[in-house]
Amino acid sequence: MPYVSPTAFAGYGSESFLIVAIDLMMMRQLLAAFLVGSSMFAVHTATLSAQEVPLSPPRMMESPMALPSVMPPGTSNPVLWQQYQALQAGVPVSGCQSCGSCGSPHSRCGCNSELFPWIDGPGNCDSWCVGPKWEVQANGLVLSRKDADLDRVINFVGGTTSLVDQFDHGIGGRLFVTGYNDAGFGLQIGWEGIGSWTSNVVFDPVGTETRTIGYESRLNSIEINFLPHTLDVWKLFTGFRYVELGENFSDARINDKPIPVPIAVPAAPVAVIDTTVSRLLKNRLIGFQVGGRRDAWHVGKRLTIQSFVNAGVYYNNFRRDDVTQTDTILITGDDIDTPGNEYSQSTSSVRTTVRTSPTEIAFLGEAGINSSLKLTQCVAVNLGYQVLAIDGVGQGLDAFFAPGMNGSTLVYHGLQFGVEYRR
Repeated sequence: MPYVSPTAFAGYGSESFLIVAIDLMMMRQLLAAFLVGSSMFAVHTATLSAQEVPLSPPRMMESPMALPSVMPPGTSNPVLWQQYQALQAGVPVSGCQSCGSCGSPHSRCGCNSELFPWIDGPGNCDSWCVGPKWEVQANGLVLSRKDADLDRVINFVGGTTSLVDQFDHGIGGRLFVTGYNDAGFGLQIGWEGIGSWTSNVVFDPVGTETRTIGYESRLNSIEINFLPHTLDVWKLFTGFRYVELGENFSDARINDKPIPVPIAVPAAPVAVIDTTVSRLLKNRLIGFQVGGRRDAWHVGKRLTIQSFVNAGVYYNNFRRDDVTQTDTILITGDDIDTPGNEYSQSTSSVRTTVRTSPTEIAFLGEAGINSSLKLTQCVAVNLGYQVLAIDGVGQGLDAFFAPGMNGSTLVYHGLQFGVEYRR
């Protein structure tokens, strides 16, 4: 308060001076009360502000009015939609901690419940926080295999041929299902197989006998693989595989079946004998394989290219059946002196089988490249090429010339094409 000199009131009386002094004292008291009250109000306001402001303020929407109240189409999980709304409104959600361990490739929530990101789940066609990821491939197969050495057979039998039919493309299928879980690895189950490859040689008749060579081969494979779910470009995998390669080789000698001329007194029945010798082989491979898959090379927005390679050592539980079948056809002629027709053929068969079961160690290697053209977010069509080589298996043609098992190498190669679904 500014200083006031007593001489300033010299023109006033003593009574006036007293009134002025009292007024000044009252102003001083009011000013002091105002200062004290202001200080207390400031302290109280600061205390309340410190209690209301959190150390880590929750994430807020820039515009609360923009939050939609209706679950958008394509969102398949209403619980997650409610969590998303709560988080955008600034309300912490504690349930998101159950979405998986921190750092897991399938943990879509992070390690803080308040940082829950609203993104699609592990698949392309759902809105899960965590869960399995599926991949299904259903393909057709058109594979070629090593040609049979039919010249070797022709030279061994001798004579001229009326038909030589080499192996053609084998038609089959391929089905692979892969699923990943939140533990960081996946399980793959796959089957592929070819119905049959066939080859034939027909020789010109010698007298009444015609000789026919038939060769049939088929392939089936079942495998179970374990795939770690990593972010690396190359993904190694291990697994078990069972491969069955069937090889059937037959040598049939078929004689003409003459029909006796009807006469009054039929001749004695005529016996015609046909003989078929078959070599029935089964290569049953079971073993362990390792391999790798290369992640997609992207060629544009819809086209991708992938590749794979695997190899393994197998135990070949080989089985060979040498089957000889003799068919005796008894032909009886018609007696014209009777009203009925007595012509007939009756067949009796004798079949003998000799089985051997040697064992062998086999090796299998496979490689392929595949391209996928995405039609939708989850569906694609694919086209690829693969090569499969097996060493240490028995072939039917070799079994025709020698007993036991004669290990050799077979190579299969061809196209695969089909559809792929991912979620």
